[in-house]
Amino acid sequence: MRRTWMAAGLVAALAAPSFASARDACQQRAHDRKVTGTVLGGVGGALVGGAIGDTKGAVIGGLGGAVVGNQLARTKCDRRVVYRTRSTHRASSRGDDAAPRGCTYENRRYYDERGQAIYAPVRVCR
Repeated sequence: MRRTWMAAGLVAALAAPSFASARDACQQRAHDRKVTGTVLGGVGGALVGGAIGDTKGAVIGGLGGAVVGNQLARTKCDRRVVYRTRSTHRASSRGDDAAPRGCTYENRRYYDERGQAIYAPVRVCR
């Protein structure tokens, strides 16, 4: 009974901060993965530590498993679509680096991870 309450307290302590802040879709999925990895790692580590040792082994195994599970479940949300254009830049006869002729800025549309259209200025050289 004592181990059950300890495991339930560990799960509640690790899951409570997940309800605290608002995020976009990608950050929410990344956070959910970290919480799941932390909880599963903590429970697995506590079970292994409890099988090897006593209550102290379960606590140490739970903490170590939580840290390892959190680190293994990390995800980044740096997925942006980048438009690359070919530059037709040629050095002028004066030898300076003048801006290429025929280049303009256009607003191009791309979609973020939630499927919403976003417009960004892109330099286009023709």
